[in-house]
Amino acid sequence: MIKRELYLNQIERLIDKEPIKIITGVRRSGKTYLLKSIQKELKNRGIKEENIFMISFESMKYNKIENFKQLDECIINLTENITGKVYLLFDEIQNVENWEKSINAYRVDFDCDIYITGSNSEMLSGEMATLISGRYYQIKIYPFSFAEFIQYKKEIENKDTSDLDVLFKEYVEYGGMPPIQQVATQDKYSYLSDIYNTILLKDIIARHNIRNTDMLNRILDYVIMNIGKNFSAGNIAKYMKHERRNISKDTILDYLLYSKNACFILPARREDIKGKKVLQHNEKYFLVDHGFYQAKYREIENNESVLENIVYIELLRRGYDVKIGIINEKEIDFVCHKDKEKIYIQVTYQLENDETIEREFSGLAKINDNFDKYVLSMDKLDFSGNGLKHRNIIDFLISDYI
Repeated sequence: MIKRELYLNQIERLIDKEPIKIITGVRRSGKTYLLKSIQKELKNRGIKEENIFMISFESMKYNKIENFKQLDECIINLTENITGKVYLLFDEIQNVENWEKSINAYRVDFDCDIYITGSNSEMLSGEMATLISGRYYQIKIYPFSFAEFIQYKKEIENKDTSDLDVLFKEYVEYGGMPPIQQVATQDKYSYLSDIYNTILLKDIIARHNIRNTDMLNRILDYVIMNIGKNFSAGNIAKYMKHERRNISKDTILDYLLYSKNACFILPARREDIKGKKVLQHNEKYFLVDHGFYQAKYREIENNESVLENIVYIELLRRGYDVKIGIINEKEIDFVCHKDKEKIYIQVTYQLENDETIEREFSGLAKINDNFDKYVLSMDKLDFSGNGLKHRNIIDFLISDYI
């Protein structure tokens, strides 16, 4: 496995600092490996092995721990003869009922440094947020970026990485889920489907006790089919009615929320650029990894929606708050905020003619501010002009800036 510098750099700055380090992300995105990397870093810093406790609640050794009282008993037994600071690393802690009570107690009662992973974004809501408000630092982990994909090819597979076009075609086709990289090409789509089914079963169906699994599958099929497109719960209800299946909008919204909490789908809300307000209807949804779309539909070439999905996840990975922009009834793919910075981005496959160039640049030209405005495409030629910037998508993905 490669060293994932983006996440490790954030964590290494916080070792032995007070905040509880909470790593969230979709199942199989590399959280366990990151936790093991932290364990290794602690040992490299001279921390005694007996003071480091790595507890995975999906391991046979600890999977019988079902609630916080059993967890407390386990931790007391493990640490009772240990002197000095202890380092507690918990993997997939959402499997333990009321786990947040234990974590807050350890912070108070022990001289300890705590690291947590979980496959549910809902971890940091409700009681958890109240108990440790201001005392945690969240790291959101995503599947491999294209830059990490290249790093994997070079360091693990010892491949020549000079032909970026060939590598990008493979990345577009199969996505960036870390386990996929170790699977033979002919088995990649099948393995992606297995990961999808595991997320569905463990993080959505079992967690929320869903009985109508066929309906959940059909709703997610609709979302996957329409990545990067505006739709609402009403649109899905009409689609289901057309298939002679009745389902309430509230149930649809619940299923979408469960899938979002499982870090599988990521909503992007719409923003009125002129009015500077967030619109409350017709969100867009993107997949945490575009490989799930490709595994289902096999649309490899010229797929603008997949490129848009790749760019959206990359912007989140770089720490931007991303919304869909609306100005004078024209849509801007992404309005990206970070600190006091703002950028606007339009994504297209190719600027193949004057009509396409006009369509992709005209919306950006209507925005009357001094923030950078980009069109990203697969074109090699630079179409920048009139204060608007154009970049090749591959160049954007392998660089550190935009």
